[in-house]
Amino acid sequence: MSRARDRRYGAAGRQACAALLAAGVSCLLGHAAAAAVPAARPGVVAVTVTTDGGRRRLQPGRAARWRDMRPGPRTVWIDDARRYQTVVGFGAAWTDSAAYLLNEVARPSARERALRELFTRRDGGIGLSFMRVPMGASDLARTRYSYDDRPPGEADPTLAHFSIAHDRRDIIPLIRAALRLNPGMRLVATPWSPPGWMKTSGSMIGGSLRPQYAGAFAAYLVKFLLAYRRAGIPVQYLTLQNEPRYLPSDYPGMRMSALEQRRLLVHDVLPALSAAHLATRVLLYDHNWDHPQYPDTVLASPVLAASPRVAGIAWHGYGGTPGVQSLLAAKYPRLGQYETELSGGTWVHDQVRSDFETIIEVLRNQGRSYVKWSLALDQHLGPHDGGCGTCTPLVTVDTRTGAVRRDVEYATLGQFSRFIRPGAQRVYSSDAAGIESVAFINPDGTHALVAFNDTARRNTFQIEWGARGLRYALPAYSGATFTWSGTARGSSALPARADQSAGSLAQSGGRDRAADLYSWGVVTQEHRGARGGYALERAVDGDWALYPALDFGAGAHRVRVRVACGRRACGTLEFRLGSPRGRLIARVPIGSTGGWQRFATVTARAHGARGEHNLYVIWRGAPGGRLATLLSFRF
Repeated sequence: MSRARDRRYGAAGRQACAALLAAGVSCLLGHAAAAAVPAARPGVVAVTVTTDGGRRRLQPGRAARWRDMRPGPRTVWIDDARRYQTVVGFGAAWTDSAAYLLNEVARPSARERALRELFTRRDGGIGLSFMRVPMGASDLARTRYSYDDRPPGEADPTLAHFSIAHDRRDIIPLIRAALRLNPGMRLVATPWSPPGWMKTSGSMIGGSLRPQYAGAFAAYLVKFLLAYRRAGIPVQYLTLQNEPRYLPSDYPGMRMSALEQRRLLVHDVLPALSAAHLATRVLLYDHNWDHPQYPDTVLASPVLAASPRVAGIAWHGYGGTPGVQSLLAAKYPRLGQYETELSGGTWVHDQVRSDFETIIEVLRNQGRSYVKWSLALDQHLGPHDGGCGTCTPLVTVDTRTGAVRRDVEYATLGQFSRFIRPGAQRVYSSDAAGIESVAFINPDGTHALVAFNDTARRNTFQIEWGARGLRYALPAYSGATFTWSGTARGSSALPARADQSAGSLAQSGGRDRAADLYSWGVVTQEHRGARGGYALERAVDGDWALYPALDFGAGAHRVRVRVACGRRACGTLEFRLGSPRGRLIARVPIGSTGGWQRFATVTARAHGARGEHNLYVIWRGAPGGRLATLLSFRF
């Protein structure tokens, strides 16, 4: 780091950069493309807003100022001392369709402007920094192709005909251009299908990998990585198969079981990466949250669980809940959790609400990345060859005029990617009634808080940071990013008498007693009721959730909980101080409420709590049975 950069960013920036480098992420504090949005004046908080329906997109909101104030009934509380995962970046995919449209259809001036807006933070850009590269055709492609296609009945086990010539026309030139704008950009490469001759179907459609071509498949992956490196494009991450549990009928895909992925990694892929002296690291799985057993099965191999070449687990968001990321992170703390695909689409009723809720929850559950699907599509949501004809992009290229239009997902993703930079570390933030939040400290010490009003009406809330706070109002189903500089002054705690959202938990845990991941700890689940937010569900006996630094004042005499239960009896909620076995201050028996999404208020006596404490909520009940879903509580 140069002396000029050292003076500019100071000790906080140097420490954050060192942590980032240790995590394997580049740190370019002084580069223009990585420069932060100009920080607000000391004491002043800048606000950027996107409203419901995208009527306002990444627009400046009313600036605020920190003031001395006491926490109110609806408070988002930030604790810089509680730190979690480091972010690698945000992005989308360099699909064949996106690259073709931007490189060949967009007007040159429109293309250059779009690349600046996508990959820098200058002039309103959103600073994308973690991009996905399909290895061969996906459904968002003009044709079906691999890098070693052969005539029917012909194989090429030595890969003598391997070539990335297809990518040299559009994909490689655009990635190079993006790297010039943002040299810190990271890439994850993913095949939808290897060449058809490697598969039982004899085609890129359907089938699985023939066992005799396991070595050829590993060599195919390595040849791609080496060819891209020679083209000036290093690839930092690799997954073995896009959505290995799904076998599409009309676009490239391949089924790959967890046991098969484990064998391929141990015996073929990792040795091939080592032999080629590649620094590329592997992300496991690359499919939906609803089957966390898949990566857990892969990681049953001690070789993979301990390998430095395995960076983490890749997730898609089309099924399940992001809460499972936290369960896997707790079991495998060395590994990162990466969200690598979730498309917007015409099927999404409210894209603004969906994006804010999902990205916040991914990040609150240890997510180090968030990747949308195609970077660009045309006005007809194409071109595509089978698969998704209703997926939506970040930008639209008009095939009639060559113009490039920023779409609503450019704004929703930009509310995070513009302000939360690679190397940012998540810090604790609570949710307030109807407000969801996530907070970060950037490598240069600046702060970013994203808050979303998940209710159908205007919502006024308070942000508490140290001994200071501010009040702000957000329209219905609208989000804002708050950015500021400085260091928290003094300390504060959240009053226990205020409503505590269940989604505010700092940590969860339970008894590791079964193969089912859902029994390792509670997971967050979206609540579609009037108050919005996230509930904690799938708890079993012994599971717990931690809520830090609650201030009980002179004492608490009653506790009120909002719970749901679809069984006759759903056990008891215990509230304890300091640890899951600490002092018991309340016990709340829970009966049926008529359904798992039908919430009711239950009250019970409380005693023995004074002053500030870490609070643990523990579920108790019959072993193995699902217990109450918790939405909120208040003393």
